Amino acid sequence: MKKKLFIAILLVLLATGLSFAKDAKWAVGGEFGLSAMGGLPNSALLSVRFPNFPVMFGIGAQVGENTFNMALLMDWWLWHQHLVGILDIYAGPGLFVRLPEPFVFGGRVPIGLQIWPLGTSLLELFLELAPGITFFGSQGVQIPNFILQAGFGFRFWF
Repeated sequence: MKKKLFIAILLVLLATGLSFAKDAKWAVGGEFGLSAMGGLPNSALLSVRFPNFPVMFGIGAQVGENTFNMALLMDWWLWHQHLVGILDIYAGPGLFVRLPEPFVFGGRVPIGLQIWPLGTSLLELFLELAPGITFFGSQGVQIPNFILQAGFGFRFWF
């Protein structure tokens, strides 16, 4: 039942996102998660955005001697605005999955500050805070369980 609900939500978001993508470009980079209020594990994430698709994907892992955790992110940048000089800001809805233990599925709203140090759209440095809520996990339904995820990183745009 949980898998079917997750797949249905994912398909709806993907189908909705396709209609809004017009001038999107490739992006690939790295993000380093910061432990905040029950968010994702401290991890390194691969961040990817595909052309003509407005969703930013992230997949990450935390590997230790006795630990292994994964994080999967899917964020739709619904709002993107130029601030001043080399600074931009973005925000929008997203989903996350943390696994294997504890398994957690939830929603988030990433709010990111982008810095374009080369003055072009080739290299992006960013800082992102993402307040969110868990929907369910290993413990069953967990609403309301508020979390705060945070990360910083870089992306190359092509």
